[in-house]
Amino acid sequence: MTDATHSVTQSVLEAFAQEYLHGLGASIQIDTNRWSVSLPEQVDLGFIDTHKFEITFTGEETSEEDFVCRLTPESNFTQQLLDEASEMAPVGQITLTEEMTAEEYTYPPWLTESDVEVVQETFNPYYDRTAVSIFVRIGIETVSKYQNQFLEAVTLDLKSRNRIPGLTELLLSDFYIPEGSHVGEIDKNEVRDTDSISDGELFEVISVGQREAIDEVGSEIEELRQSASRAADSEFEEYQQLQEQRINDVRNDISSLTDRLQKLSKKVDSAESQQQRVGALEKRKEIKTEKQELESDLAELLQQKERGYSHKKEEIYDRHAIEVNSEPVALTLVLYERGEMGLELEQAGHTASMRVPYAIGGGVTDELDCEACGETLSQDNLVQLSVEGVQCQSCL
Repeated sequence: MTDATHSVTQSVLEAFAQEYLHGLGASIQIDTNRWSVSLPEQVDLGFIDTHKFEITFTGEETSEEDFVCRLTPESNFTQQLLDEASEMAPVGQITLTEEMTAEEYTYPPWLTESDVEVVQETFNPYYDRTAVSIFVRIGIETVSKYQNQFLEAVTLDLKSRNRIPGLTELLLSDFYIPEGSHVGEIDKNEVRDTDSISDGELFEVISVGQREAIDEVGSEIEELRQSASRAADSEFEEYQQLQEQRINDVRNDISSLTDRLQKLSKKVDSAESQQQRVGALEKRKEIKTEKQELESDLAELLQQKERGYSHKKEEIYDRHAIEVNSEPVALTLVLYERGEMGLELEQAGHTASMRVPYAIGGGVTDELDCEACGETLSQDNLVQLSVEGVQCQSCL
């Protein structure tokens, strides 16, 4: 997984489904691998015609008539549940403050993987920003038949469109699952009014999020594309073999008719009566016509072969082409604090301090360069302390 998006895990889906169904007034009897759900009589789910059904988390997709639904990231039931929930409340809201993540600050690899120790940290909030966390459903299909489906979560700053992977991870781990440390602490009244966000702003950030989500499953898409290409190769190769066999069969038929024509010509020459001669001539004319038709077919077949069966090849490969669709199924607006983190550092008896741009839930927001040599701090260029102060591996 890259730092662009996070796959929506089974635990997140189960927490969402449990909260959503409870919100509808459902009673849920929970066993290890199965839930028994009972909905109130006045509540109808648009995609299942019963008030009592069961939910499982493994196995094959079952039919609606069985009243057993599979809850997994790629199942139809999950997509239907998300669709229905998003129609009722398409935009959620969360406010993040330092108090909610106290002593849970996150730092980049250039600090966590070094020998430098953070002995004290102080966050100074400067302003509030809004991010948009998007659940994106991705379908990969050939000829309108879904081969695979994914559910990805991505969080972007509304103004800069920059990704905030740390915020996505925090939301998935602490807010969307029952055992999360901040479940129940969401105060929707503190979030900015959604009317203050223009449709254009929201549309643009959603579009960026969809592209990020598709990029995240790029390897799976490529794997399916290669599989489809192999299937097309195999089908086209089989078609070529069949055409080659057909060409040979037509040639053999022409050869057989040629032999028959030669024999009939002899019959014409050796006919003992006018009636025999006329009969042989009529038969020869009939066979000659049949031979001409076969020769025309052979010419066409050979012409198609010379052109590489281009039309048939295009038809086969178009049929196996992959189409990738994405759709935002749920949005959460997140108001979060941005500011500066003051760090007191220590390493091998050396001490120093540094200040880094920081976002609650998102961690250090920008790339930082070493003040001594100008090289960018990274996982391959860790921060170091010396008598000169804060430096990096490149300048020591």
